[in-house]
Amino acid sequence: MTPEDDAGPGEDDAGADDDQQVGEVAPWWHSQPLGLWWVLPIGLVAAGWLLLEGRVRLSGYTMGGTLVLAALLRLLLPRDLVGGLMVRSRTWDVLVLLGLGIGVTVISAALVLATTGS
Repeated sequence: MTPEDDAGPGEDDAGADDDQQVGEVAPWWHSQPLGLWWVLPIGLVAAGWLLLEGRVRLSGYTMGGTLVLAALLRLLLPRDLVGGLMVRSRTWDVLVLLGLGIGVTVISAALVLATTGS
């Protein structure tokens, strides 16, 4: 047994990235363990903000659009980039996200918003 075999995790990581060329920078999303999952929270926070501002229909459209965008990302991007958007099979994930996105959008469009006079 050599001293290199005895090294604990993280003690000798000098050769871990030998396949990366000197000066080459990996894309930032490859360093994210959850990939492009952040699309959902950003879109949903924006929808929540719009809801607090009283723009109910636009909030619903934003939420639905966010879900449809997540479905498209899950459909088109390779497995290592989608990260947290990958829950089950690609087909199942896309169908669920599209169904929710379209459903929220249709419900938002069908809202009857009436203002109350004071």
